[in-house]
Amino acid sequence: MSSSGEGALNSTSEPCPASVIQDDEAHTLHYSQALPYASQLDREAELWLSDICTQLVVSVQAHDFAPGCLFWVKSLSSYLDLKHALPRETRANLAKLLYELTIIPGMDSALVEIWANACVRLIKKKKHLGPQDLLLPWRPLYEMIHKTFFPKSRQRTLVSESYPFLFYFVIMHDTKQIASILRLAEYAQRFFPSDASQEILEEFLPKFSAHSVMDALMAQGYLVLFLPTSIPIDSVTHQILDNSSVAPHDYLQTIFTLWSSITNSPTFDAQFVDLLSRISENNVNSTFGDIGLFSKLQVSQVFGAGLRMMDLPVGSRSDGSTVGAGAGGGTTTGFNSQGLKTDVKAGNALFLRRKHDKFKSLARFIIYTIYPGQESDDQISTMSHLKKLIQAIESYYHPSNHGRWSYQITNFARQLSAEFLKRWREAKLTYVYFPSEQEPDCPTLPQFRLTPELRKEFVYTIRAVVFLSLFGKDQYSVSASQSALKSLVWLEPELLFPGLLERIYPSLENLTETHRTASSLSLLSHIALPLLSRQHYPAGGKHLLPLLHLTIPGIDMNDPMKSISSLMFITTALMNVPIFDLTGSSSSGITYESEEINFESMDVDGGNQVFHVDREEDDLLCRSSTGEFEEWLSKFLNRVFTIFENLPQQDNKKMGGHMEAGLTQILLHTCEVIFNQISDELYDFGLRMIVDFAAQQVLPNAVRPMGYLCAVVTSPHPKKALKKFIPLCLDNIRTELEHGASGLATNSSASQQPQSDSTLHWYQSILFQVLTMPGTEILKYKKDIVDILKLMQAECKSRRGFMWAGKLLRFVLMSLLEIYPLECKSVPLDRWNDPEFMANQHLYWGAFTDTANPSIKWHTPSEEEKNFALELIDTFYTPSEQKLRELMTLNATNSKESTNEFCRLLCVVRNCVLGCATLTDEDGFDIGNADDQLQGEEDSSTIHHMKTLHAGYSFIDPNDPRTEVARAFRRSVGNLIHDMCGYFKQSREDDVESIKMIVKIAKSYMTDRGIEKSKFDASRRGYSFAKNICKTPNCNKQYPRYLLVRRVYNHHLLRLKQNAQGRARAALHDAIFADLVDLSLSYYAEIRKMAQSALTYSARCYVGSKPRIVPTLLEALQPSTEYSPDVYANRIKGALYLLNSRTLMLTCLRDWRFVPKFMLYLCKTQHEDKISVQELVRRLFVDYVFNFNSTSFRLIIPDQIQKAMDEVASMGLRSISDYEQQMQKAKAKVAERLQNETKAYSGLVTSLLELLKDPKVHWRFANMAANFLELLLRSDTPPSAELVEFANRCIVSELPAMRKIGISSTSRILLYIKQRTFAQGDDEMLLVKETQNPRKHLVDTPQPLPSGYTQQFLENSWTPIGGDCDLVDNMVTGWYVWPKSYEAYSLEPPNSGDIAIEQACQDGFEEFRKAYTSTDFWSKITVYMSQETSKGQEDAFSGTNARLYKSIFGMFLDEPLDSIKPEIERLCSQADQKNQQRAAAELVAGIVRGSKHWPLEKTTALWEWLGPLLRKTFAAITPDSLTYWEGMVKFCVSQRDPRRLLPLVDVILSAEFDPTSYAAFSEARKLLFVRALLTTLTWRVLPRSSDLLDAYFDNLHHPYKQVREALGGNINEILQIQWIPSVGSVKELLAFNQSDSSNAATIPISIQDPQLEEKLQKVTESLAIWRQEIEPTATAGSTKYANASKTVLCWLHEALSNWRVAGTYPHILRLLPELFHMQDINDDHDLQTMASGVLNLIAQTSYPHSLVPHMVEAFARILTESDSWHIRMKALPILQVFFFKHLFLLKSSEVIRIMDVITDLLMDTQIEVRQLASVTLSGLVRCSQRDAIHVLNKKYTDLVVNTRIPKRIRQSNGEKAPLPEGFQEALLKKHAGVLGLSSLVDAFPYEVPQWMPEVLVQLAGCISEPAAIQSTVRKTFSDFRRTHTDTWHEDMLQFDEDQLSLLTDMLISPSYYA
Repeated sequence: MSSSGEGALNSTSEPCPASVIQDDEAHTLHYSQALPYASQLDREAELWLSDICTQLVVSVQAHDFAPGCLFWVKSLSSYLDLKHALPRETRANLAKLLYELTIIPGMDSALVEIWANACVRLIKKKKHLGPQDLLLPWRPLYEMIHKTFFPKSRQRTLVSESYPFLFYFVIMHDTKQIASILRLAEYAQRFFPSDASQEILEEFLPKFSAHSVMDALMAQGYLVLFLPTSIPIDSVTHQILDNSSVAPHDYLQTIFTLWSSITNSPTFDAQFVDLLSRISENNVNSTFGDIGLFSKLQVSQVFGAGLRMMDLPVGSRSDGSTVGAGAGGGTTTGFNSQGLKTDVKAGNALFLRRKHDKFKSLARFIIYTIYPGQESDDQISTMSHLKKLIQAIESYYHPSNHGRWSYQITNFARQLSAEFLKRWREAKLTYVYFPSEQEPDCPTLPQFRLTPELRKEFVYTIRAVVFLSLFGKDQYSVSASQSALKSLVWLEPELLFPGLLERIYPSLENLTETHRTASSLSLLSHIALPLLSRQHYPAGGKHLLPLLHLTIPGIDMNDPMKSISSLMFITTALMNVPIFDLTGSSSSGITYESEEINFESMDVDGGNQVFHVDREEDDLLCRSSTGEFEEWLSKFLNRVFTIFENLPQQDNKKMGGHMEAGLTQILLHTCEVIFNQISDELYDFGLRMIVDFAAQQVLPNAVRPMGYLCAVVTSPHPKKALKKFIPLCLDNIRTELEHGASGLATNSSASQQPQSDSTLHWYQSILFQVLTMPGTEILKYKKDIVDILKLMQAECKSRRGFMWAGKLLRFVLMSLLEIYPLECKSVPLDRWNDPEFMANQHLYWGAFTDTANPSIKWHTPSEEEKNFALELIDTFYTPSEQKLRELMTLNATNSKESTNEFCRLLCVVRNCVLGCATLTDEDGFDIGNADDQLQGEEDSSTIHHMKTLHAGYSFIDPNDPRTEVARAFRRSVGNLIHDMCGYFKQSREDDVESIKMIVKIAKSYMTDRGIEKSKFDASRRGYSFAKNICKTPNCNKQYPRYLLVRRVYNHHLLRLKQNAQGRARAALHDAIFADLVDLSLSYYAEIRKMAQSALTYSARCYVGSKPRIVPTLLEALQPSTEYSPDVYANRIKGALYLLNSRTLMLTCLRDWRFVPKFMLYLCKTQHEDKISVQELVRRLFVDYVFNFNSTSFRLIIPDQIQKAMDEVASMGLRSISDYEQQMQKAKAKVAERLQNETKAYSGLVTSLLELLKDPKVHWRFANMAANFLELLLRSDTPPSAELVEFANRCIVSELPAMRKIGISSTSRILLYIKQRTFAQGDDEMLLVKETQNPRKHLVDTPQPLPSGYTQQFLENSWTPIGGDCDLVDNMVTGWYVWPKSYEAYSLEPPNSGDIAIEQACQDGFEEFRKAYTSTDFWSKITVYMSQETSKGQEDAFSGTNARLYKSIFGMFLDEPLDSIKPEIERLCSQADQKNQQRAAAELVAGIVRGSKHWPLEKTTALWEWLGPLLRKTFAAITPDSLTYWEGMVKFCVSQRDPRRLLPLVDVILSAEFDPTSYAAFSEARKLLFVRALLTTLTWRVLPRSSDLLDAYFDNLHHPYKQVREALGGNINEILQIQWIPSVGSVKELLAFNQSDSSNAATIPISIQDPQLEEKLQKVTESLAIWRQEIEPTATAGSTKYANASKTVLCWLHEALSNWRVAGTYPHILRLLPELFHMQDINDDHDLQTMASGVLNLIAQTSYPHSLVPHMVEAFARILTESDSWHIRMKALPILQVFFFKHLFLLKSSEVIRIMDVITDLLMDTQIEVRQLASVTLSGLVRCSQRDAIHVLNKKYTDLVVNTRIPKRIRQSNGEKAPLPEGFQEALLKKHAGVLGLSSLVDAFPYEVPQWMPEVLVQLAGCISEPAAIQSTVRKTFSDFRRTHTDTWHEDMLQFDEDQLSLLTDMLISPSYYA
């Protein structure tokens, strides 16, 4: 390292070791080599990595997961944070080990999250690892996710404490942590074995069912998550590794078929678009389809889904007005609120969603399916679809058309642009910054890469809409548009910048439209880099100065947001532009010899146009404009001064309010960039202005900002600046102090500063800021600095005075001792100082520095600086320390003066500690056996403290005597802190200000190893903010050099911060920890808060500190007589706050040395009854419960992990003997820990049970204890009789919260008894939760599937139970595709006895039996369960209660039945008491469900009693109790083979529907019970459904509304189950789908069953007959037709609102004409409303491509053949929506058919139809038919020109003139022509195409025609004026003078007075 302070460029210092160079190779930016101490880092990374690998293996081998393994995984994370290389093989082995750790069954979920995140970090980037390096199994990950999200109902642990939000806490808690597992699955997908695709499809496709949203979304979620999206490809060579696996093209059509079977679900759409987008990106080289991997139809379907995702309002009302947001029935291209309702039904399956931006996925799909050579006219390509899409939605981008969709579609444009830029840069040499570089290695084959022509076409397509939305109404849309432009300008600058600048200049010049000004300023900061990059856009440089001048007015204190935008532009623009006046330099046109510049645009492949003439002219303009820099700088600095003058008055800490602080920060950042980039002449000018400003006034409100400004000015030229500032400051400070400034003693930061001290503070602030990091220049002012420091220390008594004097000392020490860069210019210093380069630097504006070698000039401490630092310590610290010790000895009384004295001295100590953080690397203590002591504290033998990283500390050489001096200073400070804490505790406990100062010193001393955390975070945030402005996809870290220097400096700071972690503790550190704990429990809240913050942060820095802190805090919760009540209350508060901090709570959660005490002590805190304390107890309890994981103490380690460990161990370099020794030691420690944990657990359970027996315990604390007990229940410990007794006591407690705990505990204990019984003593089976009922077995599906197998399976479901039958409870099995094998249950053998309970559980089981066979117990339970529900609790059938009964009757069979029968009969008989009915329903449901495994004779006996009882109860049901019994039926039938429940089904179906009955509710009830069966058993009901359907169809015309609604619902349910794909195997399914013909798996669009066809034909005919029979005299709603129609509408409404489609599509065509007739029945308003609603739904439904032509034909027939004009008018809005939604599925022949029909309707005799047809035509033209414009224009112009309307001759007698012959025909034709032309004008609301002026002239000529024509013309011009007002100044240029003068009258609003 250089000994001079101005450390030379690091390239010229000592040579860099080979290991460091190698370590940097993996990174674009060479981090380690750029550091000034790179030569000291030899083998640092290698040894560290070796240690991590070895210790990780030892920890895993010993099963020491926490804290051992955890510690080393965090070390690995720190290693990666420091950008150290990880060799490919090591990375793969570590990833494998972490993956195996993640999938260990029973692992603590908090640890799983950490392993998963660490594994993701290792495998995330494709360049680091590929499938050739690593294989990962997929199934364990799936099983882990499945067990968490879809546990068995009883495993959904209910923490039923009285806080409702904790109700389902365990699953929610696991869900939070399993998000990391989902991420791991996403990234691990690439590494699944080659046969994984086949396995995954075979696992999840049979799980799909369209009858359940949950099953559908679950199967889809798993497919999207796990299915590999490409065949395995080598990530380095891009060669295919295995061709035999199932590739995406094999399953692609199956995905589309699955997609088509569910509708009305936004999640379903978004998930599949995401999957397809990844398939398209990963298979861009595949050509199996028409467009890459995809067929044209598939691409069209994805575009259709894109329209749905945008959810745009569409269509018009019948009056022709356009639908705005939410108008016209709210018809949209999406699913409206229906989509949300469907998704909610998915339940936990929603957790499987990939959290991604759906528009990013859509954009990715579109961009990666764009291929060159597909653009011929006859070909459908992605680009043609994209144009059509943008064209169709263009008008929604306009600011005046603002709505909820605005952000969605601008975000879509943003994602499109970013994805295109990303793909372009992947495939092309697009790094314009280095045109000479070779083409990068690109995985896309040359023939599939994007071409310049495609790029241009893409930019043309997107440009218009982005320009439109640029000045939108909300900031999010505007921001998205700006991001889109940021990407686009890197693609085609010539196409974008001229138009952009045309918009930006007027917006900045005219400040009246504030939103346009703000948007323009904000946009400029995004596009500054590409605009001013002379290589990228040569013409941009000349705009720099004009734009800089225009942004100056934007810097305005009254508008902080606008000011920030202006400053961000100035910063970004000047970061890469040296600020030099080049007008005086003689050199012109010379290019810099050492570098050849290629001034092309990014288009490297083609269009190699070189800008000869233009280029020279641009260069000349650039050069001449630089003469204005001085004027601009003057204006800018004056603005800065104005801002300072107008800042609000500061408080003592912050710079004004939040916005002002942000503005001031960015203002100073801008000044920093400017002064870094400025020439010497301009620097002198700027410095003079600032010095004059500083000398001429004092602004009390801008003291801090002024200091910062002087600091940023000093940094580039410290020599010049210090020469001006230091004398100025010293003179003024001395003068002020002589006149008594800061003479008034104040100690508190809250005290007001006297106005008279302002001048002192002004110059103090400037002085300490200019001495921040000025390099060696500081040495020239040594004497001055020491003198002024002494003077200020002696004279300053006020708090700010002495604090800022201390700051000066701190900053001087930091400047002397720290390492920091001395410049951040846009080019390295060798170029900056080269006159020839700088004379032509305008040619290189925007050029980027070589990222691998930023050539940074560093400051490193010189010997002289180090000596000066020691001198300062000796001069200031030593006397202060002595004086403090004297004061302690004197034991001065507590007065304001003595506090002031203490504060001033402590301030010196604190600032010395802060300033000397990099003085030395350790505290000078001998900590020989620290690791041994540590292993006892951490309860692990694998942890040891971290080695200090080399980070440029000043004194580290043990041979240098000064090193000992430095370490003695650290020791002295530590001792002083400890002594002071003791003294203040004894003698000055209420000296709050002094104690706070001591706490601050302690925190700095304990945690600061070179950089404070807050400073580091601020530095990193600043860098990230600036980087995000400059960043674009795949930009390869091409940032301005300023950012590269900041990045390397942050890297150095990170090394310093790293050294604060994992430190070893000496005895003194422990003493300080004890002091901090004591202060954290102080009486004074201010001290407590500060000490708690210091303690928690310090505890994270030292290994083994937490186990020393926690016991003291737990003891503080105990009752104590040692303290007064007030003091004790505050101590307990402090302890509770600390225990609730994440740092210390984790220790209490995981470490079983503390868990028992924590739980018991918390449950005993009722002795302190202060409300604030009890609230803290409650909060701590809730957080603790939420984070507690009851994982087993012992884990099973799979065999695979051993192999992974061996491979990692081979990476470590430890000797084998040492390794073995460590291993044995670690294993012994873990065995000891396991023993202690088991002992602690049983002791804790016993203690809690004892506590609960104590009658003095308050109910709230008893509740807490019960909750803890519930948490502690575990399957690997047999439940004792005491635990069971506790559960039984809780369940009959009078406290509702206690009962919930009882229910939950009982369910879980019974489950664990069952599991332990099935496990038969096999602990491993218990741990992996794989115990199963002996009756469960697998049935193999025969292959190939015999004909009629599925039919037979369905028939068997309804044959009475008996003999050797397989009961299949899973409703999904066999519906979509048969799995290879499926689960079934065999029957329980007759007369089988009770279950043989495990011996260890026998006592508990008997305790349960005692309770459940007692009538007293059941009578108590039923009383409580039939109580009225409490407020806020849902009054519904409770599945939780029913599951409890199910558990009881499942375990005890029918034994308790006799005890409970009387209670059930009593409850059932009280038909009018709804709460009793609810309790009865829950009990019956539990018994029925619990009888699943009863022997046949017992279930028969049960139903002999229950059948008659239910018949009687059902007959007496009231509307109040109906939902409970429906819930009961669903609960019983759910996931049960129908054979198990035939008696229940018979009870329901035996109550036959009676159409003659007048009891509407009674009949509806029967139907609703059947519906409960239909919805739960779904397709398995099919054999019994035919008779039901006949009965329902026969009674369509039922007179009662309630019955009709139920009938409609039931009809829909039965029709939806008719389609059963049931394919024989997944292989067969894939083959089916790959063949183009329709097959069993294709959604039917017609009815397959002839009998059903016949029934529906009969329904249609009946409707037609009944319609004919309607008598004019019939009263509304009384006709058969009206009643039957309403039933049909109920059915269709249900079907169209549903997610299923198979039972909907076949019926729409048949009923569509009839629906329009229903809408036309004028005397029945209800019928009309219902029909309109259903027609709206029909319009909004998405249809399969095969049905679209039939729908088009149906609409065409209705519009052409209907006699009623009402029907024609009602059909047009429906057609509009249908057309827009199916834009991409309509063939050209179908579009022409629609156009012909609409064109004919323009001649309709009814004017309303004509007008609506015109609106419809306008929409069609706007969306797609732009090619037809010229044909239509000619056609309608001819009609207007060639049609003459005969004149009416006025009668002399004043009578009405008769119509001349042909008048009506002529009027009709001419009106048709005018409407046609009007529709063309309306189709382009925001532009004026070339043909439009002529059309407007034609229309203007018709203004005097008859009224109908006249009103059309007026409306057209009114709309034209409204939509073109904003852009009229541009649009008017399309008209010639004659046209303009003719149109002026039409376009000017008529006067009010005319």
